[in-house]
Amino acid sequence: MIDGFKITEQGDVVNKLYKHRDNYHLKGKFLGFDELHKHYSMSLGNCTDWTGYPMSGKTQLLMECLVNTSKFYDWKHLVYFPDVGNNVEIVADLIQKKTGKSFDPNAKNVITDLEITHGMEWVLRHFNIITRKETKGKITPKEFWEWAVNLKNEGELHTASIDSWKDLNHDYEKYGGYAQYLEYILPLRNHIAEENNLHFHTIIHPKLTEKENGKRNAPTPFDLKGGSEWFNSGKCMITVHRENPEYNEAQIFFNKIKPRSNGEVGKMLIKFDKSTLNYYLDRQNGLEFIKEFAKDEPLQPIKPISNQFPTKLKFDNVPELISTSEKIRIANENAPF
Repeated sequence: MIDGFKITEQGDVVNKLYKHRDNYHLKGKFLGFDELHKHYSMSLGNCTDWTGYPMSGKTQLLMECLVNTSKFYDWKHLVYFPDVGNNVEIVADLIQKKTGKSFDPNAKNVITDLEITHGMEWVLRHFNIITRKETKGKITPKEFWEWAVNLKNEGELHTASIDSWKDLNHDYEKYGGYAQYLEYILPLRNHIAEENNLHFHTIIHPKLTEKENGKRNAPTPFDLKGGSEWFNSGKCMITVHRENPEYNEAQIFFNKIKPRSNGEVGKMLIKFDKSTLNYYLDRQNGLEFIKEFAKDEPLQPIKPISNQFPTKLKFDNVPELISTSEKIRIANENAPF
């Protein structure tokens, strides 16, 4: 026997195996777009790594996904977004995404005082926004994830997001180098997320890739510092890429998606509306295109079989150590009619 390890026993996995069977095709949360849902959905107990060059729109897409989970499912979030700006700028962006109203006083859709007040209340009810009290304040990844666990234990929390990885304190020399540090810290992150039923998002800046024909290719997980370790430990890995930062169309590459029920690898195009800070898809309507923003209501989730019945049903001639759905099947087969 080695400290920290054990041999798996039946009682360790039996209920989880029933749940795995019943949820095999159950996707994570719908995030507002059918095409996005085909490739990616957000589930608890999981992690997503986001990358892309500066001004690609990766943070805005992550923020919109978080806002939509709050609108659709009342999810609560912990965010540390120093790359976005100070706490006022972060709250303003989230309010603008929620209301579609601009903080630009010259905009046609300028936000009113009352809308700011109501929007701020909604944002601060759904988002725990970390800000530095001191310039020299530092936080490690482990401290951040443990903070999320404590918030969940004290009340309610579903996700914790970092933008970006470089803004955390990394004591990698203690582990013999950056690659060895990632070998330790990324599996730890996955474990904490799984054990506490949280979703951890991390934004990581890539290294610059070589230009081809004057255009820079979209970065992949292997373009991150320590890329192979990120890919090996990653669950869901997404690249947001804009070939021309002045154009509002972005390519989203789904490089790795786990578990398989959450989506599939592939890519899609999406556009960004600067006046509302929301993404949309172009849909043709006759001879013109209309903007299709995220749907107000999610797709109806499929309920797992074992959750459709009381957990303590009693049946005759049915062994105890099986799931509720299997008990019902056997009971129906044994029925005298």
